[in-house]
Amino acid sequence: MLSAGLAATLVPFGLAGVGPGAWAAGLPGGLGPCLGAECPATFPPVNNGPFAGRDANINVFVGGDFNVTGSAAEAEGRVVTLGNFSQNKAAGGSAVYNVGIAGVGSRVPPPDGSDFLAAGGNVTVAQGQRLIAEGGVVRHAGTVSGTVEGTVVQDPQAVAAYTPLRGQLQAASECYAGIGAPRPATGTAVNQSFQTLFTGDGTSALQVFNVDFDLTTSGGAQQGIAFQNIPANATVLVNLTGAARTVSTFSGGLDDNDPLNQLRERLLWNVPTAGSVTFTGTGQFQGSILVGNPASTTTVNMPGLNGRFFSTGTLNHTSGGSGGTGTEIHAYPFNGDLPECGTPTPTASTSVTKVDSDTAQPLAGAVFQLWRESNGVAGLQTDGADPDTKVGAPCTTPANGQCSVTGLPLDTYYWQETAAPPGYDLPAQPVTQVDLTTDGQNAAVTVRDTRTTVMATASTSVTKTDAATNAPLAGAVFQLWHETNGVTGLQTTGANPDTAVGPPCTTPANGQCSATGLALGTYYWQETAAPPGYDLPAQNVSTVVLGTDGQNEAVTVQDARTAAPTAATSVTKVDSETNAPLAGAVFQLWHETNGVTGLQTTGANPDTEVGSPCTTPANGRCSATDLPLGTYYWQEVSAPDGYDLPDLNVSTVLLSADGQNEAVTVQDTRTAAPTGSTTVTKVDATTDAPLAGAVFQLWRETNGVSGLQTGGANPDTEVGSPCTTPADGRCEAGGLPLGTYYWQETAAPPGYDLPAQPVSTVVLNADGQHVPVTVQDTRSPVPLGSTTVTKVDATSNAPLEGAVFQLWHETNGVTGLQTTGANPDTAIGSPCVTSDTGVCTANNLPLGTYYWQETSAPEGYELPAQNVTTVVLTTGGQNVPVTVQDTRTPAGTGSTTVTKVDATTDAPLAGAVFQLWHETNGVPGLQTTGANPDTAVGAPCTTPATGQCSATGLPLGTYYWQETSAPEGYELPAQNVTTVVLTTGGQNVPVTVQDTRTPAGTGSTGVTKLDAGTGRPLAGAVFQLWHETNGVSGLQTTGANPDTAVGAPCTTPATGVCRGTGLPLGTYYWQEVSAPDGFDLPAEPVTTVVIAAAGQNVPVVVKDARTPEEGPGETKVIKVDAETGEPLAGAVFQLWRETNGHPGLQTLGANADTKVGEPCTTGDDGVCAAQDLPLGTYYWQEVSAPDGYARPADPVTKVVLTKDCPCVEVTVKDTRLCPPKPRPPKPCPPEPCPPKGDHGPNKPWDRPRES
Repeated sequence: MLSAGLAATLVPFGLAGVGPGAWAAGLPGGLGPCLGAECPATFPPVNNGPFAGRDANINVFVGGDFNVTGSAAEAEGRVVTLGNFSQNKAAGGSAVYNVGIAGVGSRVPPPDGSDFLAAGGNVTVAQGQRLIAEGGVVRHAGTVSGTVEGTVVQDPQAVAAYTPLRGQLQAASECYAGIGAPRPATGTAVNQSFQTLFTGDGTSALQVFNVDFDLTTSGGAQQGIAFQNIPANATVLVNLTGAARTVSTFSGGLDDNDPLNQLRERLLWNVPTAGSVTFTGTGQFQGSILVGNPASTTTVNMPGLNGRFFSTGTLNHTSGGSGGTGTEIHAYPFNGDLPECGTPTPTASTSVTKVDSDTAQPLAGAVFQLWRESNGVAGLQTDGADPDTKVGAPCTTPANGQCSVTGLPLDTYYWQETAAPPGYDLPAQPVTQVDLTTDGQNAAVTVRDTRTTVMATASTSVTKTDAATNAPLAGAVFQLWHETNGVTGLQTTGANPDTAVGPPCTTPANGQCSATGLALGTYYWQETAAPPGYDLPAQNVSTVVLGTDGQNEAVTVQDARTAAPTAATSVTKVDSETNAPLAGAVFQLWHETNGVTGLQTTGANPDTEVGSPCTTPANGRCSATDLPLGTYYWQEVSAPDGYDLPDLNVSTVLLSADGQNEAVTVQDTRTAAPTGSTTVTKVDATTDAPLAGAVFQLWRETNGVSGLQTGGANPDTEVGSPCTTPADGRCEAGGLPLGTYYWQETAAPPGYDLPAQPVSTVVLNADGQHVPVTVQDTRSPVPLGSTTVTKVDATSNAPLEGAVFQLWHETNGVTGLQTTGANPDTAIGSPCVTSDTGVCTANNLPLGTYYWQETSAPEGYELPAQNVTTVVLTTGGQNVPVTVQDTRTPAGTGSTTVTKVDATTDAPLAGAVFQLWHETNGVPGLQTTGANPDTAVGAPCTTPATGQCSATGLPLGTYYWQETSAPEGYELPAQNVTTVVLTTGGQNVPVTVQDTRTPAGTGSTGVTKLDAGTGRPLAGAVFQLWHETNGVSGLQTTGANPDTAVGAPCTTPATGVCRGTGLPLGTYYWQEVSAPDGFDLPAEPVTTVVIAAAGQNVPVVVKDARTPEEGPGETKVIKVDAETGEPLAGAVFQLWRETNGHPGLQTLGANADTKVGEPCTTGDDGVCAAQDLPLGTYYWQEVSAPDGYARPADPVTKVVLTKDCPCVEVTVKDTRLCPPKPRPPKPCPPEPCPPKGDHGPNKPWDRPRES
């Protein structure tokens, strides 16, 4: 009931107008029904039509934070959250969340301009997203960030009027579930895995169900929700108890004809204690929800939640169970009559103030958690199996040092300080008890924190320096020790050493190690390792006394350099060919000092030069002595004059022993002398065409006499052998030392004269220089001749057209014709093809030897074995004719075969008709008609049983197999012509042509199994369909040639029907292989079916007579305690008969087994029994266990009644559940007990006879 005081506070927010008696025993604070003058008479089903009215009441109340994530879409109606509102939806979907008005819902929004959302904290909308409160107000006490569409009002008192609702809803939720003991249930709730079935008592106006399990399948998946035996207009209260609860369901729809939808406005799901609550699945969930634990988190990810949602904790509206679609909360009222929980629950408040223990000033930054005493154990318990209950989230004190909570049910509470303000210590007792005992009480407590004691500290440093130069040294290792054992001086070992402060420190380049934040006292710097090359001092411990806060005590420790052994090294520079020492090489010696492998001479940290560069004297040697041991590098900086630096100009020397002298030798190679090159090109003086056959000799000027001298006592020097110019007319020479050279032409090309000046001078005076020269020769006047070749038939001497001849000039000095290789003879002009005269002619030929080469014979002729004819022209004007005979090529023949096969089986087919054609008209492809068709070869051929047609003795050429008629029952292929090419004598070309069978017509048949007595269809008969295929009349199922089974055997379902479809036309047989349980096979179990036309369906009916029963049977089940064996009352059993032919019990679907009678509830003797049963297989299914017991893991027990054993008794054991931990009862105003109904056991059968 709405208290007068709370009603007054809600007037400004639209909750006025509902007085006492408007409804009986509703939700606290006036929550539940529609409020205001615009309430519709009825709320329509979920739709997207026009507004059906307006509702001023709260549809969603959240006592903690309201978080929107995933693809959550909208919360219809007024929304109040005492905490923060946060919207951060998943990327990729809608970026909008609607409050107040929903696109799809009941379409009963809040009044225009009213508060659509009120938040007691901040309103946060993620970047790129929008919170839409179109036509309404978003009122908030904190801040707003992000995009909010609607009127935004900052109001510190945004939710002040609603704050008491949290405590009232918590108290109401506890009261509805029962305080101290569960509220008596009026019905049962049974989780059948596929659904949870709620069965009412059929009479009570308030139907109460207590559920201590999740509404999921046994595997955690979603299930159905069903109610039965609920009186019209009754209120349904479902108490979901336990520490965590999940409801996962597909039940509820958009159509209000759904049975669950019809309970919506008087169905309340009450979750009084759970800390984690989940509503998920794919259904349109129906009814209002009340979550009573203020420390709870409720996750809602259903497509639709249709009803009020009230939580004293936090709400996460998200997606996931809905298959990724947008999830929505739709506004529907709760109009049920709930238990009368008395006058409004008295509430009180409490506050804690954090102050400084010395100044009593308030302190910010302390963190407090309020707890409610809930486990019956004195004092605060925050962990373990049964801790006390958190009230809200932790609170951090602001500047006034105060945290407060209002609207608390009367009880014992604890303020727990979990973190002190910065700079303060937690008190020794961080928990303060508060007892709230009277309505309106405000219990204020003050907690004092003491400032953290600050310890005086100091620091010290040690600097390592060279004893001679005072330069800082890297690499010394120091350990700092604190004097802690009371023994003067440093002790680092033994039973009670002083204390090491931090790890050892290795001095860096500045030589310094330091330590800060040290407690005052005596310290010791112990040098444990000297820098490389230095000795530890005799006294390696320095004492430091730190006596004042902030003191910094610095000490310096000097190390003397360790006397180092020395060695020497030398480098000798020699000629790489003669090993003779070389003067003038410059070397620099380097010491490896930077720790990087190899020599580095530049950069920020190079190795170290040793002395100045050394230039090698005549003995080629540089040396260095008195060198500290280590790695050195001889670097050759510059090579002796006339020599090159080696590619690797650094030599590594390792000096590792005192007095060692390490000598190295470095070889330099003499610098290569510069060279040049030259070419001479011989060309025709008239045409500038390059000329082959000129001979040149290259000479080098070496005797100091100007011009070329090739004879005498001191000639110039020949360079290489004489060069004869090839086709490009060029001779060349490279790698020549600089100087003067002469190209001497010693012989002109054939038919050309030497020039008057046959010597050309070339001067090379720069490295890499190339000097080309060109020499022109004038053609010598020469006599010319001619020749002809005539191609004739070897038999008739008739001239032949189409022979190809190439004329060649003998030019390479090798007897006979050479047409390939490095130096072939010279082709004269292009190849010549003989005309109808058979003649090819060549004129104006220089005298010499020529060759007519026949490269291709006329078509139909063969090249002669000797296809080259020699012609010699010896006098000017001479013509030499020759005749060449070719012999006709013998004509070759071939053969071809075509094979006709089935396109599916590749079996040969008889009856196909083929015509062979010869390609004769010069048009590609087959032409069988017209003025110039191709030529038919022989008569058409019809394939025999082998499927083959053949043709032999065919002249070479192109042929076509044309299929003119397909075998009976087959279709011509779309491409009925196959091309065959015969190119070689004796060749046989086989081809295969596939034909596809003409599609045959099909039909169908069905067999229906009926009870011969009742005509009722029977499940469980097994039929096999057979096709008549062996040509023997009637069905043969065995032997060498049986008929053909069609598919697998078929067991008739509840309809009694088996079908066969897509059957080729023909005769079929339905064979009944097995009769249904309790029936006999007919005397003739085979029925013949003839399918004669495409599309025909032939149905048949087969009747089976029931097997005469041997006599009645009976069975009973005894329910006992699994430990004591005592009989148990209150177990509910259902007996089923095996009727569907599937092993095991099936209770669902179109073909379930058969129920026998109504469910039976065991009496005090624990017995349910059934008599006068037909023999057969039965199942006892335990539907629900006795109160306080758990069903066995397998709740089904199989019973087989046979002639030999017609009476079967079974015993089923149930295990007792662990009793709940007792809790002290909480005060609750007295209320009238509901009328008690008859809860005695149902008795579907008489008690069984003792057996």
